[in-house]
Amino acid sequence: MFSWIIFGTVSLIGILGNGLIIAVNGHKWLQNKKMVPCDFLLTCLSTSRFLTQLTILVNSLLYNFFQQTTSPIYSEDLIYIFWMLFNMVSHWCATWLSVFYCVKVTNFANPFFLWMKARINVLTPRMLGMSIGVSMVFYLSSLISLFEHKKCCNVTETLPGNDSQNVVFVPLELSCSSINFCLSTTASILLLTSLQRHTRNLKKSGLGAKDLSTQIHIKVMTSLLFCLFFYLFYFIGMIISTKNNYAETDELLVDILLSLFPSAHSVILILTNPKLKEMSARILNIRHRT
Repeated sequence: MFSWIIFGTVSLIGILGNGLIIAVNGHKWLQNKKMVPCDFLLTCLSTSRFLTQLTILVNSLLYNFFQQTTSPIYSEDLIYIFWMLFNMVSHWCATWLSVFYCVKVTNFANPFFLWMKARINVLTPRMLGMSIGVSMVFYLSSLISLFEHKKCCNVTETLPGNDSQNVVFVPLELSCSSINFCLSTTASILLLTSLQRHTRNLKKSGLGAKDLSTQIHIKVMTSLLFCLFFYLFYFIGMIISTKNNYAETDELLVDILLSLFPSAHSVILILTNPKLKEMSARILNIRHRT
């Protein structure tokens, strides 16, 4: 029961947090009829995570409460397919959002970096589309392999289990997550290096240790470091899920670990974004008054 309370709380935070980001950016888009790259990445990230959270929630409900009224194999495979798709998109959105923040905030004299800085608004949506497109090729290939494995199990009259999903999809998921984790880590290292250089230059010039640029560096770097921290919990959940015969009690633990990263990151994004933070404060104030 306690585990269900934790899982429900984490899922609710993720659904409400990502839903708030979607609503705020969607309302702004309807007003201005355009969306800046940062808001576009945030909206894509929150939409994919919102769907991911709903998929995990539905899977847990079916697995724990409706096993007798639904086909476990069919439901589990269908939900897992959608979860993989939404999760893959959310990882790439989070990664390119980190890269976008990194390039916008950091200050390096490298010619290639200056070229990226001048074109990041155009490059980021394109790189996001290319990354998702390439991942979709491997995703569809894995999906075909899964169906072939199921067909083989039907012919041999053996029951397909979680091992088929693990063999087909887990390598793709771990590869995609590892690439995204490395890119986000690189962005964090670049931010930390830029902050150190900027602070050192301020001290040499006698202007003090903090200014607006320093505050922006710290805010963005804090967001990225927290993102990486909760990413580790996601990897732990993925490692546990690769076991073919892990205990049923671990199913809820895996769902909690997989939900913790998107939920916590959505809260961090809201707290570090003045527009989203102000809107959430307004909503909480209205509810408090009522």
